[in-house]
Amino acid sequence: MTSAATTATGLRRVGEQALGITWADGAESTLPLREIRLACGCAVCVNEVTGAPQLDPDTVPADIGAVRIAPVGHYALTFTWTDGHATGIYPWENLRALADGFGATQDGGA
Repeated sequence: MTSAATTATGLRRVGEQALGITWADGAESTLPLREIRLACGCAVCVNEVTGAPQLDPDTVPADIGAVRIAPVGHYALTFTWTDGHATGIYPWENLRALADGFGATQDGGA
């Protein structure tokens, strides 16, 4: 279920290392790309049966970048990363939760 808090109305690159998201509730999030990469929930990064993380954070470069960012329908984004990884799908709900948990969301006054 989508809500204004999980409906993106704008995306922008913030330098080479972050993604800015404007939400329909007026909030703005700026997420470091590395945090997004570390949150990948694909079968390579998370065990499909147990849900245990399989991605070693030490293998993700501090300066990881996104070669490509693309929508997946109206519900998510997908990234092609500079480390070659390209199988993760990042639902808007997960990106908002990540931003809120990371303290990366500012109230837009809406």
